Amino acid sequence: MTTEIAHKQDTAKASPLIDVTVLGQEADEKSVTINPHQKCEQLLREGLHALYGKPGPNPDEYDIVFNSAVIEPLSKTIAEAGIIDHSTVSLLPKTISRGIW
Repeated sequence: MTTEIAHKQDTAKASPLIDVTVLGQEADEKSVTINPHQKCEQLLREGLHALYGKPGPNPDEYDIVFNSAVIEPLSKTIAEAGIIDHSTVSLLPKTISRGIW
C-alpha cells in the first residue's frame, strides 16, 4: 500500500464526512457534506449558505429542527444531536420553529 493511499484511509477514519439534506422554509432542498464532529452551529451556517448563498440570512435568527425538535444548544456536535449520514434537517426562522410572533 502506498503512503498516499494509507494517508487517505487514515484521514477518512479520523474525520468521516456525512451528507445531510437541509430544507429551507419553502421546501428548498440542498445537500451539505460535513464532519459529524463539528458543532451544529457549523451545520446551520453551511446549510444557510447552501440554501441562500452569501450574504445569507443571519444564523442567529434560525434554528435547526431535527425529528420534530429544535436542536439546542448549537454548541453540541452533529453526532451528539443524533444527525447521521443521509439525515434531513430543517433550517427555520425562530419565529416559525418556536412559534414566536
